[in-house]
This record gives sequence, C-alpha cells and structure tokens, in this order.
Amino acid sequence: MSRPTWLLALAWVAGFTLIDSSIVSLALPAIAVQFNRSVAEVAWVATGFLMALAASLIPAGRLRDRLGDRRVTLGAATGFLLSTGASGLAPTFELLVVARVLQGVAAGILFTLALAIAATAFPPERRATALSILFTSGALGAVIGPVVGGLLTDLGGWRLVFLAQLPLSVLVLVMAWVLLEPSGPKPSRFDLPGVASASVFVVALYFAMLEVPRPGSGPVVVGATVVAALALLTFVARERRTEDPAVRLAIFRNARFVVASVAGAGAWFAIISYSVFASLYFQLARGLPATTAGLLLLAAPIVSLAFFPFGGRVVGRLGVDRAILLGLTLLLAGAALMTTWGFDTPLWFIVITNLLTGGGLALTLVASATDALSQFTPEEAGTGSALFNTLRQLGAAFGAALPAVAFEFVAHGSRTADAALAGSSAAFLTRLVVLAIPLALVLPRWRTSGPVRAHSPA
Repeated sequence: MSRPTWLLALAWVAGFTLIDSSIVSLALPAIAVQFNRSVAEVAWVATGFLMALAASLIPAGRLRDRLGDRRVTLGAATGFLLSTGASGLAPTFELLVVARVLQGVAAGILFTLALAIAATAFPPERRATALSILFTSGALGAVIGPVVGGLLTDLGGWRLVFLAQLPLSVLVLVMAWVLLEPSGPKPSRFDLPGVASASVFVVALYFAMLEVPRPGSGPVVVGATVVAALALLTFVARERRTEDPAVRLAIFRNARFVVASVAGAGAWFAIISYSVFASLYFQLARGLPATTAGLLLLAAPIVSLAFFPFGGRVVGRLGVDRAILLGLTLLLAGAALMTTWGFDTPLWFIVITNLLTGGGLALTLVASATDALSQFTPEEAGTGSALFNTLRQLGAAFGAALPAVAFEFVAHGSRTADAALAGSSAAFLTRLVVLAIPLALVLPRWRTSGPVRAHSPA
C-alpha cells in the first residue's frame, strides 16, 4: 500500500477507539450490581467519558498543530492504553469513573488526530473518499459496540469489556511509531486561557443539555448555562486580543465553514435523537421486545456503513453543496415519516424510514466534513477538525435534550402506551423542526456544484 493509504489505515484504527462511547452500555447493569450503585450514579461511567471527550477536542487540535501528529498521537495512544487498563482493573466505582474520564480525553484526542490525518494524507480531490472510509470506523463501532459489549460481559464480566481493548491501543501505538514522521514543535505559543475557556464552555453547555430532561434539574441547567455563557464571552475576548489565538475567530465569518458545521451538527442531532426516541417508541408505545427494537434500529447505521466507502465518489459527482442538500433532504424526509408512526404502523414502513435516515446521515456527514475541513490549511487541520467535531458533539447533546423535553412535556411522566406514543410523536416533530434549520441554510446553494478546494481561509 502507498504511504497515504497506510496513514488512512492508522486514522481508521485511531478513530475506532470511539467504540468506547457505546460498548459499555450493556455492561452498566453489571457495574451497578458489583458496586451497589443506582442507575443515575452508574450513568456517569458513560456520561463522564462523553463529557471528557467533548472537552478535549479543541485542546487536541491545537496540540496537533503545534507539536505535530506523531508526538500527540503517541501520547494519546499511551493515555488510552493506561486508562483502558485502569478502567478494567478499577477496584472502586470512583476510580472507574476517573479512569473513564481520562479514557474520554484520550479518545477525543485520537479522533481529532484521525480526522486531521485523513484530511491531509490525500490531495483535495480525494479528501471526500478518505473521509468516507474513515467514517466507517465510527459507523462500525456504533453497530457492533453494544453487541460486542454484551457478549464480552456475558463471557467474562464487565471488566473484560475494557481489558479486551488493550490490543487496539497497542496497535495504534505501533502504527503511529512506524508511520508518522518526527517533527519539531511549531514556533507558536499555546493559548492556554483560550483553550481552557473553550473547553469550559463546551463541557458546561454539554452538561446543561444532558441535565435538561431530568426532573427538578432547572437550577442546575440554569447554573451550567450561565457558566457556559461566561466561558464563551471569556473565550471571545481572549481570542480577539491575543496574537496567537487557539482559534481564528475569522473562521466564523466563513459562510462555507459555518454552514457545513451546522449541517454536521444536524446530522449528529439526528443520530442521537433517532436512536434514543425511536427506541422509546418501539418498546414503550409498540411493546416490541428489545431484540426486535434493536434490529429495527440497526437499519440506519447499517445503511450508513454500506454507503461510506462510496460516499467520496458521490460527493465528487454531486459537489459538496448538492451532496449536503441531498443528505439533509433524506434526513428531513425520514424525520417527516417518523411523525406518522402510530400503534399500527407496518414494520416495513418503519424500515423504509430508517433506510432514508441512514442514507441521509452518511451523505451529510461525508459532505459536511469535506467542505468544513477544506476551509483550513494543512497546518491548521488539527484545529479545523477539532472545531468541526466540537460543533458535532454539541449537536449530539441537543439531540438528547430537546426531543426529551418535548417527550416529557406531552407524556407528563407516564409510561403507558398512549402516553409513550404521544411523547414520541412530540419528540419526532421536534426532530423535524430542528433538521429543517440546516436544510434552510444549504438550500440557496442548490444550483452550485460546490467543488472541493484545498482551503479557503476566512
């Protein structure tokens, strides 16, 4: 294989570490039993990982642009190896949560590096194809994560879920050591105040969104939102006056980057809101067994997984603007069909809805990432991928929160079939309204071909 192909393979393996965001889900009951913890407490094993991942994205991008791919990848892979081992061997629940937080930081850095490496390994005309292949790692993790986690838990307990991943960390270490060339640090300062305020903003807003659906969480949500707002103001003030900012604020005046990032955030909003609230509809409103519900939910990620290897060709043929428009249109069509689901909706109709959703997710993710990262020079690829991923993570947080508010507002805490159907319908309608926003932003560009360019600095 050529060197770019090997680099893409490294990015793929590094990106696959995100399987930890889903592989632990079926192990949580076993963890709760062993440590005698409540459901709310044990949820931090998953939530701690996700929040740490979101907080690490912008620092990871800045570190990559300053220190180079090799140093940061080796450091993150080592951190992932140690934190994964510590998670599997944790003697107490508190140490398990700490290890998972550290694992989330390492995973966020590795995923940022993976996206930057894939985006810069190939020339601009092949970037969409490279990103399409990279995204198969995340799609595959989403598909097999819960299945593998459940299997490992049954075979050897919840600790095996973590310990079985140690070879993955070693593989990333070896590939990074062999493939990535050493490079000296760039002559630039590390904007610690800017990076810190950005991370606080992301974590506080992410936490606020996760807390919104919880009963009685109003004061916590308001407090976290205030912290997020203050951190954002601090970040903007810092970046405007420093000579070497962590993020060029001018990039937010680049309409192509903003629209592409909003589309990417919309796709992640669609992913999370689909998986959570379709599951509630299947099991609470329809009374379907968990196995049947799981099989129905697999339709969308399987379609995405099958499409990703060819996504680059489709984006190249259509152009990024039309590809994003088509992807968002498919997502909106799937969202519209979901609002018609009732007690007697045929399963074949549900499968068609999920197929539209899967196709829309794949096309939107590939095209939006290609367009967003094309607005940065190769030297800023780390920062670009970090910004894009940060906005996607916030989209995911909104995907968990906003439909949940609509669900509970209508269901009033009841879990009867009638209440669940009414709540699910409200959540599906919320999805439809939110997904119309990025489509409205992209719609004026439908006549353009949207060629992929090397970069277009703001």
